[in-house]
Amino acid sequence: MAFTNMLKNAYRDTNLNKNIGNITYLFHRITGIGLVVYLILHTYVLSSAISGKDSFDERMGAVQNPLFAFFEILLIAGVFFHMLNGVRISICDFFGLSRAHKLFFWIEMILFTAIMVITIILQWPKMQSGFYPGM
Repeated sequence: MAFTNMLKNAYRDTNLNKNIGNITYLFHRITGIGLVVYLILHTYVLSSAISGKDSFDERMGAVQNPLFAFFEILLIAGVFFHMLNGVRISICDFFGLSRAHKLFFWIEMILFTAIMVITIILQWPKMQSGFYPGM
C-alpha cells in the first residue's frame, strides 16, 4: 500500500511541475523499480541450474521467444536510461553544474537514442518467429 502511495505522489508531483528534472526523476524511479523486478526474475531463472541441466533448459526455453526478445529491448532501454540519467545527475551534483542540467539531459537523450537504435538493429532478428528453433 505504501509503495503505491509513493508512486502516486511522485506522479502527482510530476504533474504539478512539468519540467525535465521532475520527468526524469519519475522515469529514474520507474526504471529502478523495473531493474529490481528484472533481477528477481533473472535470479529465479538462473537458480534452476541448481536443479540440473533439464530444469535449467526448461526454464530457459520458456523465455526464448520473440515476446521476451521485445522485453530484452525494454530491459536494455531501462538499464541505459537509468545509467545515463545517473551519470547526468552525478555530473551536475559533483561538479556544481546543476544550471546546465538541461544541456546534459539532451546529451543523455542523444546517447540514449543512439544506443537504442543499435539495440533494435541487433535485436530485430530475435523478434522474427523463425529465429528460435522449435517454434
